[in-house]
Amino acid sequence: MSLASLRYLFGNITYAGAQFVIVILLNKFGSPEIVGQYSLGLAVTAPIFMLSHLHLRSVLIVDTSGKYVFGDFFGLRLVTTAIAFTVAAGFCIISGFDWKTALVIFFISLYRIVESVSDILLGIVQKQERLDQISISRAAKGLFSILIFTVVFIPTQSLILSLFVMILGWLGITTFYDARKARAFTSLVPFFNKSTLRQLLIVSSPLGIVLALMSLNTNIPMYAISYFKGEYDLGVYASLSYMIVACNVVVTALGEAITPRLARWHAAGRHKEFVSLLSRMIAMGLGMSAIACVIGWMFGKQLLTLLYSTDVAQEIGLFRWLLVSTLLVFVSSYLWYAITATGNYKAQIPLFLCTAVTNGIACLLLVPAYGVIGAAMGASLGLFVQMIGSVVVLSHVIGQARKQVQREVAA
Repeated sequence: MSLASLRYLFGNITYAGAQFVIVILLNKFGSPEIVGQYSLGLAVTAPIFMLSHLHLRSVLIVDTSGKYVFGDFFGLRLVTTAIAFTVAAGFCIISGFDWKTALVIFFISLYRIVESVSDILLGIVQKQERLDQISISRAAKGLFSILIFTVVFIPTQSLILSLFVMILGWLGITTFYDARKARAFTSLVPFFNKSTLRQLLIVSSPLGIVLALMSLNTNIPMYAISYFKGEYDLGVYASLSYMIVACNVVVTALGEAITPRLARWHAAGRHKEFVSLLSRMIAMGLGMSAIACVIGWMFGKQLLTLLYSTDVAQEIGLFRWLLVSTLLVFVSSYLWYAITATGNYKAQIPLFLCTAVTNGIACLLLVPAYGVIGAAMGASLGLFVQMIGSVVVLSHVIGQARKQVQREVAA
């Protein structure tokens, strides 16, 4: 792994670690119910904003046609983010949640706006493979988040005030660092040409639907727990499931780092190198997951007591289920990055639709009977379906590409 990739990984781990520390602080100085509110806010807003993202960052990175400029991507991101915020704010009004939960959802929606703008700005930086700059941005946001929740939440125990101050800090980092670094490579003036935005929307919407389905798939267990069990159980599940979040950050860091290279190799017909790199990444992910499983299995109860509380530590069965599911997270996620690098977005829609349906049905049946462990079972089953389906889709895509190369050579 290159030094730039290691720095990028460090930035993402710091970012993810911040989210983990926030959950620990909410448990230690708040309550599982507050963790439940925070997690519900993330779970409600995530699919809405993921759909609005359209994964424009990946489309920007792999686009080699020259048909679109950054202003087109930026303009579309601003439009879709405004729509997403309107939907999320409307949900807060009609949801029927108590006013504190509704306000948490509202402020997390504001945080999502800043996150969305930062994401597309860093997309042009990533296209230039300046992973070091992205690392600095994410590390700064993560460390600032920890600072704010330490200074604000511990003395006040106000989640809403903590979120508000964190949003202001993120806005400052996005404005004075992310935007400045992106401006070094392109103009940041957004374009709103209706025809161009419509064409870009058509190109990117399949991947946006996939992102929304992926986010929905991640949060279905939380919806089920919130409906069948309540905020306390939701807080316990969310606290322990941050292991999955930590795995996803490692996956995201390495996946985003290799996506441009996989895209170039696929476009050049260098599928042997494509498969070799993907295999190495999966093997490394499985190794890290196996180590985590061994450590968690041996010292899980002591670790949970130290990080959270004796009450949360009683859910050692859930902890072990989630540890095992990280194996599926690594494999299925790297396969998804590989499929994305090929530019084949539409094939992912039925794949993740099947995954979400499987997860939903499993949680509907298992959560009432087995509680939080039933939610982990449903999530694992969904990940297994995603993994098998991804292998089928990627094998088909690479097979078709190889046949095309052979036809071109024969001609």
